[in-house]
Amino acid sequence: MSTGASDHVMTNFNECLDQLGRWIIQWKIEVNSDKCQSVYFTRRRSTPDPPKPYRHPIHWKTETKYLGVTLDKELTYKTHVNEVRGKVTTLNKKLYYAMGKNSKLSLINKLLLYKTLIRPIMSYASPVCGAVAKTHINKLETCQNKIAR
Repeated sequence: MSTGASDHVMTNFNECLDQLGRWIIQWKIEVNSDKCQSVYFTRRRSTPDPPKPYRHPIHWKTETKYLGVTLDKELTYKTHVNEVRGKVTTLNKKLYYAMGKNSKLSLINKLLLYKTLIRPIMSYASPVCGAVAKTHINKLETCQNKIAR
């Protein structure tokens, strides 16, 4: 998309926000614009002027969380992968005595712990992983291999 096209998109977007604002006022709905976030998904360094509902700008953020998935402005999912790795590593440390090498739990019970506690964290939003770079997938696989040992 060219620079002129992004300006055109933002003009149309602000017009839609004005229409939405009139509708919100008509139906007496209150919206807190301080809680709103806007992310401009692009690989470019420059971004257009921020959207302005109620003539108050919502400044651009570099990332946002939507349904538990952290979306960054370049859609690399690096932050999301790092958060998942952190959660899994923390959980693995907490479960070390139950799942470690010296644990007296049977392999079936260790597998059950893995399937019920760790795998849901790693597999949540897994369709997103189709767009994740191989280096980020390798980080998740490394984390998973440490647990499997």
